[in-house]
Parts: sequence; C-alpha cells; structure tokens
Amino acid sequence: MILIPAGTFTMGSDTRAADEKPMHKVYLDAYYIGKYEVTNAEYYEFWKQQTDSARTPESFSHLPQIGDWPARAEQFPNHPVVGVSWYDAKAYAAWKGMRLPTEAEWEKAARGYTNRVWPWGNAIEPYANTDADDDGYQNRLAPVGSFPKGKSYYGVMDMAGNVWEWTSDWYSDVYYGYSSRSAKRPKKNPTGPDVGSWRVIRGGSWIDKIARCSTTFRFYFYPNLKTSFVGFRLAKTVEKTAK
Repeated sequence: MILIPAGTFTMGSDTRAADEKPMHKVYLDAYYIGKYEVTNAEYYEFWKQQTDSARTPESFSHLPQIGDWPARAEQFPNHPVVGVSWYDAKAYAAWKGMRLPTEAEWEKAARGYTNRVWPWGNAIEPYANTDADDDGYQNRLAPVGSFPKGKSYYGVMDMAGNVWEWTSDWYSDVYYGYSSRSAKRPKKNPTGPDVGSWRVIRGGSWIDKIARCSTTFRFYFYPNLKTSFVGFRLAKTVEKTAK
C-alpha cells in the first residue's frame, strides 16, 4: 500500500470529455492505495475460503491468454484478477480489512497535484498495457508492475491500461457539474452520487486506446458484470490518532 498524503488536488478536465467537466478542487484526507492491482494469486486465497459460488471469477475459455478459473491463478499468478464483479471486489476488500477507492481517491493517486494526462506525464509513451502493438503485451494482460516507467506521481503502478478498476462510486455524467456549483458541494472527501445504476471504473485496459487510459477518463459498468478487462485495487483509510 502507498500512502497518499492529505491535501487538495485538481480533479476533472475542462478540455476532455463532457462528464469530466468542470475541473474543480477536491480535498482528500490521507489514505492508502494499493501499489498494484489485485492479482489472481491474491484473489485465489480469498476464493478458497468462500462458500458462495457467486464470488467465483468468470472463466474465459475463448481467451487462452487469460484462461479459466481457478487454473489461471496457478498459470498466471501475477496477472490482475479479472472476471470479478463490483460485489466480488467489494467482498475481497472487506476480507482484507480494506475497501475500494473512491473515484476521487483513484484520480488523485493517478495524477498527483498536477494536470497529468497519464500517470507518467503528458506525452504519449508505451508505458501502459493498451491495445497498441508496441507495448510488449499485445492482446493480453500483463503481470502487475510490468511498466515501471508508467508509475504515477506517487509511485502507484498500472493506473493506465492493463485492466479497468472498480471504484466505490455510483456514476453520474453530471455529478462534477452539480458538485462544483452546489452550496453543499462535496469538496472534501467526495463519495459520488447517493444512488445510481452503474459503478465508476477507471484507468482503461488492455483492449483500449491510450486516450481512454488517461487520468481523468470516466467509464462505468453495471456492478454485477464480470468481464476480461475489469479488475480492481484496494484502498484503506488512515486511522486518526487522538492528540
């Protein structure tokens, strides 16, 4: 886990997609976020203890580079776990005594205090596992941490490409606009809308163009869906000590 210090950062963008507008300031308390995406091997330890088959990742027999569960936990132990729903990710996080990051926490960990288009900066570089032919992992997942030059401002790995990552927030395409104008706008530790149909996913994946893997690009999925390109990483609140 990497400690992200408390402070204000700039969230969103005024020059990209409509649901990223407007750019606005957000204050977050200190928190921890996983340096890497949760792997097959890590999820397997959780899965072995479950009696609920609903927590079983989807198998992908038609994608041998990913494979069926649980065989891929042994074959590809350091690949990010995929085929997990939002509910699976949340259950795993709780089992570890942690949680999923909020959308704001995810973005701060990816971009830092500056307006970085990608975690590493503003130049297009082959520092992420995307659909590009020159990234070394064409049409397949990469082991976590395979792109050290793509680390974020805080040293968090794989926040662009490889797999989309579940966050805890409900998605709304107008949430940024509402929150930046409201007298009660959630400028401090925002957690997204109170209700919704989709959960926010962030970061892009191995099937996406690099433009969709930016630090501000927002996408969403039904929380019960299990696909070959969505995984997750963990977050944890920093416990406050009494003075």
